[in-house]
Amino acid sequence: MTFYAKSETKETIREHTDRLLYNLELLKTSYGHKLVHFDERMWELLHLAVEYHDVGKANTVFQNKIRHAIRENIFETDCDVDVPHNYLSVGMIPFSSLNLTKEESRLLIHAVGYHHERDKLPDKEMIRHVFETDIKNQLNKISEHMKLPMTEKLSYRFVDRLLKRYTIHDGEQFWKYVLLKGILHRLDHAASAHIPVEMDIHKSVGLSVNRYMERQGFKKNELQQFAEANQKKNVIAIAQTGMGKTEAALLWIGDDKAFFTLPLRVSINAIYERIREKMKYDAVGLLHSTSVHYLAEKGEENWEVVKQQSQQLSMKLLMTTIDQILKFPFYYRGFEKELATMANAKIVIDEIQAYDPKIAAMLIKALEMIHQVGGQFMIMTATLPTLYLDELKKRNIIAETDHAFGEFIDVRQHRHRIQLHCREITDGIKDMITFAQTSQVLVIVNTVRRAIELYKELSENEQNISVYLLHSQFTQEDRQRLERRIKEFNDNKEKGIWITTQLVEASIDIDFDYLFTEMSTLDSLFQRLGRCYRKRILNSEKCNVHIFTENISGIPNVYNEHLVNESIKLLQPYHGQILDERAKVEMVKQLYERKRLIGTTFLQEFEAALDMFDNLDPYGMNKKEAQQKLRDIQNIQVMPRRIYDQIVDMFDTYTACRNFKERLRLRMEIEGKTVSVNRFVAEKYVSERLPKPFDYIYIIDVQYDFDREQLRGKGILLDTPLSTFY
Repeated sequence: MTFYAKSETKETIREHTDRLLYNLELLKTSYGHKLVHFDERMWELLHLAVEYHDVGKANTVFQNKIRHAIRENIFETDCDVDVPHNYLSVGMIPFSSLNLTKEESRLLIHAVGYHHERDKLPDKEMIRHVFETDIKNQLNKISEHMKLPMTEKLSYRFVDRLLKRYTIHDGEQFWKYVLLKGILHRLDHAASAHIPVEMDIHKSVGLSVNRYMERQGFKKNELQQFAEANQKKNVIAIAQTGMGKTEAALLWIGDDKAFFTLPLRVSINAIYERIREKMKYDAVGLLHSTSVHYLAEKGEENWEVVKQQSQQLSMKLLMTTIDQILKFPFYYRGFEKELATMANAKIVIDEIQAYDPKIAAMLIKALEMIHQVGGQFMIMTATLPTLYLDELKKRNIIAETDHAFGEFIDVRQHRHRIQLHCREITDGIKDMITFAQTSQVLVIVNTVRRAIELYKELSENEQNISVYLLHSQFTQEDRQRLERRIKEFNDNKEKGIWITTQLVEASIDIDFDYLFTEMSTLDSLFQRLGRCYRKRILNSEKCNVHIFTENISGIPNVYNEHLVNESIKLLQPYHGQILDERAKVEMVKQLYERKRLIGTTFLQEFEAALDMFDNLDPYGMNKKEAQQKLRDIQNIQVMPRRIYDQIVDMFDTYTACRNFKERLRLRMEIEGKTVSVNRFVAEKYVSERLPKPFDYIYIIDVQYDFDREQLRGKGILLDTPLSTFY
């Protein structure tokens, strides 16, 4: 008799199970040696879990659903209850003949019973009903189909054991369960997607980097040599901008499977492209909230394959954001898959200081969990807050024997001489215009509102200086146009002024002659300095960085006032002086010492988040809820009314379209016309949602200002409702 597992492919349960077994052997032979907590007995338990994980699908209610979908005759049955197959599978395992310890039985029960996470907990009476009215009579047929022994005596005590879930209080057994269940998830998902659980096992990104550097005639610097020499250790590397940190991280990864995380999608896209095109390494995937759009837009012919392999974490190297793979400290239902993947991989966390204190706390907890399952990590950053380093030591995440720490700072090359102005940034307009007549001037402020104010004033200059504005409140497609334009402007050495927000701190590779900036916290400020004289040495007595310290925008909503004030104090001795790279690193260390942070909201948020993660009950939320907690859920996607009116026919075209790739193109075009804005600021202007499936996008009745020919404008104007213009 045939028992189906999938309707899409008419795949039988046995065929699907064999796919898992193939992937199990692939994982074991490729990375089994990396799974330090997986002994031979654990591999045997995993094999059993694979063999029995889907046998519950043989129940007639499930089979009839598939047979209806594939238009085959359905079976008659006295069973009228639909119970999730994963619970039923446990009841068919012949525990009495498997010679398992009590704890091994529990591991197997829970791995199989929860290989799908359900909102509905197992109900003993419903399970009993299905077994007595249906499965009991089919056990021999199921055994024959699966070529496996089935239970000879029906017992429902396993339901009581299922209801008592593992928690972190189970100690070592909890981590065994995480690995067993997490790997089963991986095998199952890869088999269902018909892809290998691990791709390109023998391809080495370290080898590709070495060949790339040889072709370019580059010699490895101290940082890169340090990273390559410490491939078997956890690494913390503090290095200034321009030291080749990306190459260093890839050399540390070497032959291993790895995940490379950065705070900004733009930066991730750029490094992904560089690895593929310049380093000629094709075993790299891309995974973030808009990665499909990026891949399709770039003309990646196999974007669907890259997407699927990336989502299944099969790629040898995956460029990604932390919300995709490091949210397991929330212990959401199904978290084990991502965490178990870390057990045979390395992870790079680039620029940890760029995250807010709550996210940084989650990252530290994630590193603790990765350390627990035997994974490796590298923290690579220009500046590392002392608070974070102290917490890593306190939790024994880093120890003398298994980690390497290095600082790589070139104090011989000076790039910045700073001038502090006890005025607000608008008082610098005259100097901005003067410098812009012969140079490239970058202006960075803390809020979109302040950026627009400056743009209005500077645009009216009598010298006819070119002035551009770039911030987050343009539509996605217009923002991309502006990001391309600022690079082009910089590369062509055009003269003029660009006004921006902290958007450019780490996401855009530019090198301006002068920087005028509002004060922020030191870590953010030093990122801004990296956009001025980024690739040059300063051989002048003239200050190329001007910092304004009065009437600063964005306090306290963007930057903590206490930290900004402390940052100003630390900068004072450098007024009119060279600010070298060593001084930057030391100042950030001082700024984020615990004693300096006592009483601040920064420290309170950091400690409260750590305490929450340390005391979370597993399985309290689902994956989507964890993702929302990580992302800025105060923001919503909006489309200005004027733009909606121009493309209203596109929604009917999308609905009528049956071609998948054309639908994707239309969807990308529609989403490209949206802006992410603060929910509370925008809600009074929001009028309605877009039609499904775009009902997560709101129409907003405010002015949108942008000239696509001139690439000039102010973006979405949340304080200017449309009625003002009618």
